[in-house]
Amino acid sequence: MTAFFLTYLEYLPDWGPRLVDGAIVTARLSLVGFALALCLGALLVAMQRSGSGLLAALANAYVQFVRTVPLLALLLALYFALPSLGVTLSGYWAGALGLGLHGSAYVAEILRGGLTAIHRGQREAALAVGLSPWKVFAHVVFPQALRIMLPPLLNTYVALLKDSSLCALIATDELMLAARAISSESFLPLHIFLLVGLFYFGIAFPLSMLSRLLERRLNRGRRVLGVA
Repeated sequence: MTAFFLTYLEYLPDWGPRLVDGAIVTARLSLVGFALALCLGALLVAMQRSGSGLLAALANAYVQFVRTVPLLALLLALYFALPSLGVTLSGYWAGALGLGLHGSAYVAEILRGGLTAIHRGQREAALAVGLSPWKVFAHVVFPQALRIMLPPLLNTYVALLKDSSLCALIATDELMLAARAISSESFLPLHIFLLVGLFYFGIAFPLSMLSRLLERRLNRGRRVLGVA
């Protein structure tokens, strides 16, 4: 057991910087993917609530389709199939786009659920006192819906962060690809992937705890207000 940990002391000066660089790429990749998921998810919800049957049907079909397609299949299609159509993406941008497209379906459901949870009577009361529909949304509906949506949105980001490890299969220079390269050089896969697991844990666990804390605090506030 002592020899196992002494190996880290010997190789960590070489492994550490490479894994840190990969972790930085992973963080950036997941943030870009999540930002894209938020934008696309908001667009999908706008289509669902537009009043147009065609737009709502298209948005619903997209959500159902993306939720049934494995992320890995989507990543491989973006990286290997798009060049045949004249569109070539780097591993990084194929990964970011894949994460964004995949996450947007789940973000859309979270946003739709949060907005639907606000009682329509509050909208009607705000309109009755003279507020415009935009002001009703911005000052009445959205602030309350955000309390509901924030914890699951944070959980979605954590899921995207972990799923970004699949981008190693399309040559994205993120944490998992760096770990695979080091493992093939050192022939110490157990040491490497244990360390990588700790990297992911160090990033994802605080965010998961923050999500739980937010959920407890926000739900307590809703109970006090008599909403829940």
